[in-house]
Amino acid sequence: MPVELHTSNRRIMVGLLGAMLLVLWGFVAYWSWSQRKSIIASNTVVLEQLTTAAEEQTLRLFRHAETSLMASNFWMADHPQTDPGDSPSFIALVDRLRQMSDGMLDIRMVTSGGGLHYIPRRGPKPLANVADRDYVRAQAQMQTRGFFIGNPVVSRVTGKWGIPVSIPVDKSGGDVSILFAAIELDRIAKTFEAERIKPLGSIAILRADGTFLFRVPIEDHVIGINIADTPSFKENYALSTKGVFISSSQFIDGKERMVSYQRLRDYPLIVIVTAGIDDLLTPWRRETATLVSIAGLVSLAIILLSLILIRAMKAEEKAQKDIEQARREAELILSTAGEGICGTDTGGRITFMNPAARIMLGWEHEDPIGQDLHANNHHTHSDGSPYAAEDCPVGRTLDDGETREALGETFWRTNGPSFPVDFIVTAIRENGKIKGAVLVFRDISERLASEQALTAQATELSRSNADLEQFAYVASHDLREPLRQVASFVSLLERRYAPTLDDDARDYIAYAREGAKRMDRLIIDLLEFSRIGHRSLPVEKVDLAGVIDEAVANLNTVIVESGAQVNRTPDLPVLPVIRDDMVRLFQNLIGNAVKYRHPERTPIVRISAKEGADGWIVSITDNGLGIDPQFSERIFGIFQRLHTRDKFEGTGIGLAIAKKIVERAGGKIWVEPAEGGGSIFQVQLPA
Repeated sequence: MPVELHTSNRRIMVGLLGAMLLVLWGFVAYWSWSQRKSIIASNTVVLEQLTTAAEEQTLRLFRHAETSLMASNFWMADHPQTDPGDSPSFIALVDRLRQMSDGMLDIRMVTSGGGLHYIPRRGPKPLANVADRDYVRAQAQMQTRGFFIGNPVVSRVTGKWGIPVSIPVDKSGGDVSILFAAIELDRIAKTFEAERIKPLGSIAILRADGTFLFRVPIEDHVIGINIADTPSFKENYALSTKGVFISSSQFIDGKERMVSYQRLRDYPLIVIVTAGIDDLLTPWRRETATLVSIAGLVSLAIILLSLILIRAMKAEEKAQKDIEQARREAELILSTAGEGICGTDTGGRITFMNPAARIMLGWEHEDPIGQDLHANNHHTHSDGSPYAAEDCPVGRTLDDGETREALGETFWRTNGPSFPVDFIVTAIRENGKIKGAVLVFRDISERLASEQALTAQATELSRSNADLEQFAYVASHDLREPLRQVASFVSLLERRYAPTLDDDARDYIAYAREGAKRMDRLIIDLLEFSRIGHRSLPVEKVDLAGVIDEAVANLNTVIVESGAQVNRTPDLPVLPVIRDDMVRLFQNLIGNAVKYRHPERTPIVRISAKEGADGWIVSITDNGLGIDPQFSERIFGIFQRLHTRDKFEGTGIGLAIAKKIVERAGGKIWVEPAEGGGSIFQVQLPA
């Protein structure tokens, strides 16, 4: 498909998906707006209904209060000669009126001097002076005289909030000038608390001059405040008898509320019912959030789908290019591989073959595709006997699907000659079924020739070593025999002609005899050095503790004569080594430590071991003469001595033998200076 057509299809698809997203989110926005509008409208109706109900309850409350006060005033007018505070009939009337209001009204009397008396009177003295109260002062002025609703106050007797209502008394048997009733706010709150919309909703009673008389939930800082100067009062309460508006209620808690209000018909009061906008819109927000989440998931799915489709469309073209490139690379790999690679179907017929396989199997000039691989190239063993098809690893893999590696097999070229091969055959599976096999093989003719040459070289080297060991033995024997004759004749000469020999002659004879002994010792050490590694002693698990104990036992005479102390730790390892070599090694090292002792110290030799990253390290520490660090390598050379023969005996070959034993075991040996004098020989042996 042309690139331009692919690009055009992608643009159309992106445009369609974009239009789907616009329609989806347009629907979400319209639904959210319409639902919010519907919820506000429905709650406006509910709020108006609650306001009407609250207005009716408030009207009944104040009407009952006014009726109760007027009934009490009429009784007093009918009994001008009777003190109402002590009259049983008046007291009974007041009690009935209180019961009719469910205890909400409590009628009291105020004298002309402002003295407050309960009914029945509780003594000649008033309970409090209320001459300063607005409901008392209002009855002294013509414009406010009559039924008056005062500011909410805290009773000076009970300490409770209440709304005072009062009327003047024209005739009375006592000094009573005013009757008033206190409507307790706690009792009103119980009535309205059940009706308000929770949690932020409220019900309030506002006097026409803007003073809050009551609010539930009760807020002490709200009761009695005047809001006549607020925008809400000026723009709503003062202009109409009822209505609904949105207010922030800054003087309460600053939260946005829907406010419904209605003026009472017969009293200068306004009933206010509010509901928190958050409360009203909570269901709407929840539903909107759910819808937005769903729309978001749908949008995400659409976006992901569009990305997947775009990538798929882009990948389609790239896949075609990649397939072609992979095909070319596979052909290149097969054509340049040094190993022979060929495939067969389930019947063993060749399905492909790379150039290397064609050359090795003799198919350079013929087409092998469709030919039976076993019948043409694997039909006979190397000895000429027939190779049954059912025994062929390729056929068995085609039967059971197991990968097989065949070593030392024989392939035959189509033109006759055979050649040795190693090959691996692996089944080709499709949907769990065997569809064929792939065979990878290599001509091992050169490798086998190299192995044969190495085997012949190893055989020749073994024979040469045996000859060399025999030569060393014969040479040492033949060399020692003349030395023994020289030593014998020198000794005989000394015994026979001793009386006639002068001192110089005797010294010469001693020098000759001592030289013969040193030469004999040197030949023995050389023979021992040459034999290390040439004897076929077994490698076995050897306890080094036993080895060291044996070496110490062999040196017992030297140790006793020198007064040396040889100590070892008990936790020595068990290692795979040649036991006799280890005895010789530690006998040399411990013997040297005793031989090269310090003349002013008792020789002490300590043997310990610790496990390291490359095996075990055995430490032989002495307090002897020590070794200068500049000679730490030289001392392991053959015939290397740091002291003259007149001070210490020896041929200088002991440490060379120790080094050869350690290296033969796969380890290494070195020397370090010991703290306080002496040397530490470190022997590292593989675990």
